[in-house]
Amino acid sequence: MGLIVPLLLLGLLASLSPSTLVVFLLLLETTRARVNAGTFLVGWVVSLTVVFLVSYELGSFDPLHRGGPGIALDVVEVLLGIVLVAVAVRQWLRRNRPHEGGSKRWAGRLEGLNPWEAAVLGVLEEPWTLTAAAAVVVVQHQSALLVALVAFVLFAVVSTASVGSIYVYYATRPGEARTRLSALRVRVVRAAPALVASVTGLVGVVLVVDGLAGRFGT
Repeated sequence: MGLIVPLLLLGLLASLSPSTLVVFLLLLETTRARVNAGTFLVGWVVSLTVVFLVSYELGSFDPLHRGGPGIALDVVEVLLGIVLVAVAVRQWLRRNRPHEGGSKRWAGRLEGLNPWEAAVLGVLEEPWTLTAAAAVVVVQHQSALLVALVAFVLFAVVSTASVGSIYVYYATRPGEARTRLSALRVRVVRAAPALVASVTGLVGVVLVVDGLAGRFGT
């Protein structure tokens, strides 16, 4: 199936995380919106980099490749895919439940946030599991350092695309952005669960197929 497709799908899933989008949009409604959103992104990028590098190093660990070429990585990839499919089914069944109450609770917590706390929030909101899965996919397909670096940059750009573009929009057109982003948050709360459940299921299936293909050489 190749490296690019699962990597792009994992990045897309990370980018569409409803929890991350709602929290980030709420940050932009607080008093220190620009500063807190900026440090959130810094924490996000640091977390993404560390998790990817650690996962890549663990995936490249020699004992994992014994007993056949990458058999442990194939198993990990398939298991991750199965977990994502299960999560997608659960989220699809819960897609019509209201989530606005959770947004209101977050709004109250974020109002008094300082930049350091916003950075920590960015670290926590970055989807570690998806980033680790992306690193495993990279090791599975190609362990060359240059290829891994390019793959990391690709995943980082795709997974950060949503929050990054929202921040640029807010920074360049703050007056217009406040109204539109508030409306966007409402739409995300309503529509994102079904969308993300669909993408999660697709990513899970891709990982399972990719892992099995790597194991049986199809």
